[in-house]
Amino acid sequence: MFERLDAAAAKMESFVCVGLDPTPERVPIDDILAFNCAIVDATKDVVSAFKPQFAYYEAMGIEGFKILEKTIQHIRDVAPDHVIVGDGKRGDISTTATAYATAMFETWDVDIATIYAYQGNDSVEPFLQYPGKGVYIVCRTSNPSSRDIQDLVVDGTDQKDQVFDRVADMADRWAGTENVGLVVGATYPDDLRALRSKHPVPHFLIPGVGAQGGVAEDTARAGANERGGGFIVNSSRGIIYASSNPEDFDIAAHEEAEKLKNQLNDALKPDASVNTESVTIE
Repeated sequence: MFERLDAAAAKMESFVCVGLDPTPERVPIDDILAFNCAIVDATKDVVSAFKPQFAYYEAMGIEGFKILEKTIQHIRDVAPDHVIVGDGKRGDISTTATAYATAMFETWDVDIATIYAYQGNDSVEPFLQYPGKGVYIVCRTSNPSSRDIQDLVVDGTDQKDQVFDRVADMADRWAGTENVGLVVGATYPDDLRALRSKHPVPHFLIPGVGAQGGVAEDTARAGANERGGGFIVNSSRGIIYASSNPEDFDIAAHEEAEKLKNQLNDALKPDASVNTESVTIE
């Protein structure tokens, strides 16, 4: 699956993933499905992936699920080479984990699901039974209070590994199957850089660029693998709410997505300056 994502990034020349996170009070038109479809249509030529965050659709009840289903179908129809990340952050064991995997990959037909590995291998393995599908394991998140747990040192390790290091080690067990990647926030660039250095194989989904403090250029350089790829950067509100004007929200979304695309690409050019000034995207 991650080979397919890298192929999409190469084809579109873009490491940008658009987060489709609509809330009724912020969407500038009355029809949320039409809003989602307009965002997809406007940005599909400058991004390589779309990531609906399931919580926003669940909050709208049954109607939200219908919007999610039709949004996914629209992406399949107009952007068949793009990858869909189902951001549900599922995490459980045994038959419940199997049910979650069935829902994500059969019912919703997403390409990659976000999951937690807090409960160990049992919470991951049911998602690996789907050839051609993948998972991003939540590893180093972008929120400030992530340090409450993720920074804790794991006893019994010679290298003073922290919890997020141990999660990344888990991902390495499956990374060779091209099924497993990591969620690593842009707001901790030193940790992002260290994780990439120690774990060159897993694909990274990187949130946190923009309002949360992550800098696009620094993120690209820290998150890229030795081939200059192996990651996507997600932007949600900064793209889909780039304008509150019902007449041009889709045009503004295209412009912001293209801006982020160019920032990331420019940062990875051989002659890119480490001190390049950045325009952040929320």
